[in-house]
Amino acid sequence: MASAHCVYCDATLQPNSMYCVQCGQLIPQANEPQRPPAPPQFGQPPAAVPPAGQPQQPAAAAAAAAASPARPSIEPIPLPRSLPWQQAGADHAVAQPAPAPAQPAPVERVELAFSTGQRVVVTGSAVIGRKPTDTALAMGARAVEVQDDTRSVSRVHLFLEVADGVVLVGDAGSANGSRLERAGLMTPLEAAGTRVRALVGDRIWLGDLSFELRAA
Repeated sequence: MASAHCVYCDATLQPNSMYCVQCGQLIPQANEPQRPPAPPQFGQPPAAVPPAGQPQQPAAAAAAAAASPARPSIEPIPLPRSLPWQQAGADHAVAQPAPAPAQPAPVERVELAFSTGQRVVVTGSAVIGRKPTDTALAMGARAVEVQDDTRSVSRVHLFLEVADGVVLVGDAGSANGSRLERAGLMTPLEAAGTRVRALVGDRIWLGDLSFELRAA
């Protein structure tokens, strides 16, 4: 014999039960003239009636629309005009790179700041080395004796001259050579009396020692 089911929740009924154990509703008897009205929780909402002239949606589409949550309307969000070039009347000039450095100012004298801590101010001509006195006297120049315990600096290592507002340096035929360092780049100073223009801020290397050209 087939099992009876609740007309409200479709649960399986126990034999001779007057109430459904699942939903608690009164089970209609076979001799009752009609089915009792369904409680509110089992009732279906009335279908919406479209306005006159509008076609009705199929039942499946209407059920899907009823089950889908209503989506709020999305309005376009205007771009906030907070950037400088978006302001009314703003100056739209494009930033320019930093200008190139101007022509170096004329130099009358310079300070030689050695890596050993020695400081010497030079005007005119100078001969730099471990023992430059005799050569400096013969040239009528100033002798700048370098304190060098490693002996990487020659007796007469470098010629330096401040004249006509510029600084010129040149190697004096040293054993370990001379170099000019500017912005991280090294330029060897050739011998045979060749002079190279140096600028304030450059570093001159004499063997293992060096000095920086500073304004004085």
